[in-house]
Amino acid sequence: MKRYLPFIKISVIALFFFIFSQGTKAQNGYILYGLRDIQQSSFLNPAFASGAHVVVGIPLLSNLSVGLFSTGGGIGDYVSTYPGTDSLYFDLDKIINNGKTEDKLVDFLDNDLLFGGFKAGKMFITLGIRQHLFIQTIFDRDALRLLWNGTSDYEGEILNLDNTVVNENHIMDYHVAVSLPVGKIFRVGARLHFLQGLSDITTENNGINVETIQDNDGNFILHARTNFVVNTAGFADNSITVSDYFSNFDNLGFSVDLGVDVQVTKQISVNAAVLNWGKIHFRSNTKSYYPAYDSINFDGADIDINNEDVIDNLGDTLQKIFEIKDEPRDYDVKLPTRIIVGGEYFTKDFRNDFSFLFSGRFYDEYFEPAISIGYTRFISPHFTIKANYTWIQDAPTNFGLAFALNFHPLQFYLYSENVPGLFNWDQQKYVQIGFGLNVRLASRNSRKNPNNPQAIHNLRPNLQPQQRKQN
Repeated sequence: MKRYLPFIKISVIALFFFIFSQGTKAQNGYILYGLRDIQQSSFLNPAFASGAHVVVGIPLLSNLSVGLFSTGGGIGDYVSTYPGTDSLYFDLDKIINNGKTEDKLVDFLDNDLLFGGFKAGKMFITLGIRQHLFIQTIFDRDALRLLWNGTSDYEGEILNLDNTVVNENHIMDYHVAVSLPVGKIFRVGARLHFLQGLSDITTENNGINVETIQDNDGNFILHARTNFVVNTAGFADNSITVSDYFSNFDNLGFSVDLGVDVQVTKQISVNAAVLNWGKIHFRSNTKSYYPAYDSINFDGADIDINNEDVIDNLGDTLQKIFEIKDEPRDYDVKLPTRIIVGGEYFTKDFRNDFSFLFSGRFYDEYFEPAISIGYTRFISPHFTIKANYTWIQDAPTNFGLAFALNFHPLQFYLYSENVPGLFNWDQQKYVQIGFGLNVRLASRNSRKNPNNPQAIHNLRPNLQPQQRKQN
């Protein structure tokens, strides 16, 4: 027995998952800025040096940072409770009716597999392997309305889905950096990244709009103009093993970080950096998805409800009707370049550091600005703490906290860009946490000669207890 099902909600959902769910490297974070004793802070500016002679990161543990950013709100903003019960259900109406034209969801992970650095004369050299995972989804308001309410609620209305985007990057980053003083007040740095692209989803183009009309028999007909290209890499062959996935060096890229640090006075420094300037060329296990026609008309799907594979049948029917084609194709992915401009002010005893940071990241679809203000207190030779406030567009209230423990030769640091998010995570737009463990060999954290080019930009107080003079 076959039934004729109108193309209302399930067809649209299946279409969206087919187009956008075929399954960037970006230095994230703000709070490590100013924590110069932690060598990983140089990922915010390659000119920074921690003042250590040798730094060796504990493999897999020298840096791990994970985060989630959502302009639509926390998980609590997505769910409601059934009346008279304590049962929860996913309520997309809350997101659809929040007054925004689009919602953005970003997940990221940065993890140092290997990290190390050493002093060579006046230079400080670092090298390592860092894993980046970056997932970005932008849902246009009309796309959410269509997914949740179906097509019949918008009869005669044209819904534009142009801003809906999905991007994913999984990258292995092999990097080497050099920081060195130039003259008495300047320190410059550069980091070269050799990039191994493991997998990627890139929405190259999206020009979809949908209109629902009703014919004389009362049936809903969907008319859609389709103009999209979605590129993927790393997912094309279902027989790929984990070993094959991580040993694939066919998708290669390069990027560079450049930075400068200027000691304006003994107590004031300013600095700037350009990060992530480069691209990756994908040529292995690639597929590009695109529509066979610029427009389509669809009035339903023939589904056998007695067949156990109803969803598979629906997907096959949609594939035939929409005729989404795919073909292997090489393509380039431009990385989201980030600029950073900042400054620090130390009190006369160098035990207090006030910092300001402006960050801007360039995506193809938009520019992401952020401002971060921090206060660092060097409490003892073994303990440093920093409080931070960060404004991010669409998530303006983020109160961070970081601390570093130095017990020679071990260094442990823990930080979060938004501490309330760790305790009230279901109501937060931004949740992030990171930590690291290093072996660090360094002399006492003091600096008496501010004009020594070998010591500049390592301003630290003399926190050792002073001996009393003998009469």
